[in-house]
Amino acid sequence: MKNWSPWIPYPRSWVNAVFLVLISGLLLSGAERISGIGYYLTSHLPRLDALFCIFTALSPILFIAVIHHFLNLVLDTLLPKNELLELDKVQGLNPGLISWWKGLYSWLVIVLATMLSIGVLDVFLVPLGSTRYFYRDDHTFIISAIAITWIVFAAYFYHFEHLVKQSIVANAKKS
Repeated sequence: MKNWSPWIPYPRSWVNAVFLVLISGLLLSGAERISGIGYYLTSHLPRLDALFCIFTALSPILFIAVIHHFLNLVLDTLLPKNELLELDKVQGLNPGLISWWKGLYSWLVIVLATMLSIGVLDVFLVPLGSTRYFYRDDHTFIISAIAITWIVFAAYFYHFEHLVKQSIVANAKKS
């Protein structure tokens, strides 16, 4: 990737962004179930409502860390000599530090890409607060615009993470 422009995300960043979109549906259904359990428990113990709101909001970190850990376990067995997986080597059944970092960073990407997508689409393309778009039969344009914008922002966030890692490794090699 020596000839690649630093302003364009690497293919790995795009793959990470698309994969995050795909597992976001699982994350939403998991968060919905956690909030349903929390709603049931807080109806009997009202002081726990803030705790369950926080747990529901942060639960994607745990889910992504576990998914990252087990995917790397599978990839380590299928591709034992892959150089791309050298940093992400995992052992055992408990997620390690890299898996927790991936979970935390992916959660941050989800939150920031969602906020920026809504902001950009609301200002430049479609007023998302307008209800007239939601009463039309054809939602493909709005859903496609949201998905494409979200993936682009997510890819740039993953690209930023990759550039930071490259800079840290380059500085570590100098000293």
